[in-house]
Amino acid sequence: MAPIALVTLMAYINLIDVEVGIVPRDARDIARPVVPTQAVVDFARDLIHQIKEDEGPRFVLQDRESGTTIEINEVVYDLFRRLLIDLAQNRPVSIIPYDHELTTYEAADLLNVSRGYILKLLNEKKLGFKMVGTHRRIRLEELLTYKDSMRANSEKALDELSAVSQELGLE
Repeated sequence: MAPIALVTLMAYINLIDVEVGIVPRDARDIARPVVPTQAVVDFARDLIHQIKEDEGPRFVLQDRESGTTIEINEVVYDLFRRLLIDLAQNRPVSIIPYDHELTTYEAADLLNVSRGYILKLLNEKKLGFKMVGTHRRIRLEELLTYKDSMRANSEKALDELSAVSQELGLE
């Protein structure tokens, strides 16, 4: 499975609320990555080169057909810019709300571990979850916190191992 560039949001951002109304989301599509075609990669690369870091953010989206302009804040601009960078690098992208709940299968995919390992973490109460009927749901926020702590523990262990090997003159 291709890696997923995960962009976390603190809340849903509703840009379409003016005349069109709210666009419904299909819950099954929320975590499915968008795999860019070569045309999308090329378009994103061209757009990234037009957005220069030293110019600072631009805060407007404009519809070419209707001419409608929507002001966006710096957070949304930065999210859009990061999305373009990932697409330009031909990386599949998913945008998942920070409070989204994942199945055990989705959690295993995100951590790149087996579902059995996820179940072990849940049973040992190393990860919080809630029951939806007979199914366990894990908050994305909790999973990302766990992933960060595991990464920090791994880096600490690697640093300690490196220090020991230097003391012993094994390098």
